Amino acid sequence: MTCSKIYKLLALALAALLMASASAEGMIEWDADTPAPTEAVFDGMPTLPPVDALMTGEPDASEATLAPETTFVPEATLAPIADAEIGDDGLLRVELRSLVQPARLDLTLLGSYAVESDPGFRFDSGTAIALTADRDRVWLAVGGLTIDMGKSLTLTRHRAPEGTENGIRIAQAEKNGLYCGDLTVTARGSGLRCVLALPVEDYLYGVVAYEMSDSFPLEALKAQAVAARTYAMRRKAKAGKRDYHVVDTTADQVFKGYDPDHANVIRAVDETRGVVGLVDGGGFATCYYTASNGGQTALPSQIWGSGDDDGYLAMVDDPYDLENPRSLQNALTVSPTCEGSAALKAMLTTALGEAMATEGVDEGRWAFDSIAAIRPVNPRFEGSRMFDGLQFDLRARLLQPVATVEPTDTPGPTATPETGATPGASESPEPEPTGTPTEPPMEWVLSEAVYTVTLDVFGQIKDGLSLGLNTADYELIAVETAMDDAGAAEAFTLIMRRFGHGVGMSQRGAQWMAGNYGMTWREILGFYYPGVTLERINWPELTLTALDALPDSVGAARPDPTLKPLPEPKSGERYATVTATALNVRQQPSTDAPVIERLEEGRRVVAASEPDADGWVKVHTGEVDGFVKAEYLAW
Repeated sequence: MTCSKIYKLLALALAALLMASASAEGMIEWDADTPAPTEAVFDGMPTLPPVDALMTGEPDASEATLAPETTFVPEATLAPIADAEIGDDGLLRVELRSLVQPARLDLTLLGSYAVESDPGFRFDSGTAIALTADRDRVWLAVGGLTIDMGKSLTLTRHRAPEGTENGIRIAQAEKNGLYCGDLTVTARGSGLRCVLALPVEDYLYGVVAYEMSDSFPLEALKAQAVAARTYAMRRKAKAGKRDYHVVDTTADQVFKGYDPDHANVIRAVDETRGVVGLVDGGGFATCYYTASNGGQTALPSQIWGSGDDDGYLAMVDDPYDLENPRSLQNALTVSPTCEGSAALKAMLTTALGEAMATEGVDEGRWAFDSIAAIRPVNPRFEGSRMFDGLQFDLRARLLQPVATVEPTDTPGPTATPETGATPGASESPEPEPTGTPTEPPMEWVLSEAVYTVTLDVFGQIKDGLSLGLNTADYELIAVETAMDDAGAAEAFTLIMRRFGHGVGMSQRGAQWMAGNYGMTWREILGFYYPGVTLERINWPELTLTALDALPDSVGAARPDPTLKPLPEPKSGERYATVTATALNVRQQPSTDAPVIERLEEGRRVVAASEPDADGWVKVHTGEVDGFVKAEYLAW
């Protein structure tokens, strides 16, 4: 029995109760601290606000569900989803890479489990076991014994009583989720590699809840379920001979196991069961998705350089992501004189200095004054809001001589020439000044010129002003200019948006579409994946075999199992491995003492003491206690 059935009745009952409550109250209430959305009914594409309009409202820790007074478009108006002509067993293999190949795994087996379907090697529900790795071998500790299981083992799931849990809890996992499938554990040196095989729908229960949130609107969760299911099937189709299809980290999709408390996620997965997105030719779409696209979707070729997946996507403005106050962004506001960021002023002063040098203005004869305007420039792609440059119009003050006004002499009476003077002759000239000339008085004057400089968005602005949202350079940048009553700029706000790569569905956009505009999951998918056709795969029903129904001929858990009881180390003890071809275990720490057992190379023991002065160590083998030379052990 799959996990999808264990809590299905409970999930449906809870969902029905929530819907009944919503009908009675007229809404499902938003958290009191969440900015309430405006009332709106979706009627075509709303007008896109300017991309440089600053979003209002501060996000809080709660998640919104449905906005008041929303109107849903009935799904009955949409064409039915056709059955897909795709044959698949409905199983997915997930490498649990998030565990980082630990040296030890502590597992609780709930339901009905055995080692490789061996009825003679079964575990009662609730059994706690420990798996450890040593020299490429898996050791299983249970009931006070430690058993060498060889290089790998598979814990197979079998039929459990109706209504009970049937999966594995892993103590080393981040969440306390239930891993509902067959777990194969392989030793790699001193680490354990884990691959879980489980039904696709059970896998989605552990994905959707962590790629979105159980508190998201139901229609957004349905869209996420379809996108995640399609992505997983695409990866499975491309896996080739690998022993896994996807990993449980952001390298593919985050997977943390099944949690029955995620009632909305369970409902979203169940109500879209088998629905996938197909492209021309019948192949699976990759169905990328992102946390927030910042107001515009991106194409795979723009982000990763590959255009293979561009065909069913489009680069379009996304008003829903832009309107959502929970779409992550970073912003910096400065005055025209650059108050608010000394770092930005330093960058602009350096750039202005280069412009002044080009015009022949010496250092020390100019000074930064103010910013007149800011605008994004150099779009990375035609029509894209991903700009590589931010252009600033700057004003500067120049050091210039003080302007002086020549005095005007008042005309006087004409002097009477002296007797005997020669007409037209001038008086003797004034003597020439002597000494070194002095520089005239100087003053700072605001230049009438406007100096234009450009800063690199990803090389200077993003990191230099701490505006980045991603490690890679995916962000969009915009500028908001606040004007005073006289129409003069009084503040500039630099805004970076887009948390994630921006390709495919925006999770914040989907949240806003469903919660504020009442859009269905099919409309959400149609907006973000315009070239995708939805079809439904009818998975075969997974039938688990009861352990008592297995034939007697199944036999041992492996052709030649090595079942050697070995006690678990106590405080102060540790495991060790024999390195000699044959090692004598003696009754006392002396070569004169009787040999009570010989250990082959690779045999694991428990070292109960540190080596003494002569190099003897007390060991337990699970069968005998004795002494060996420490030089023949690997710790």
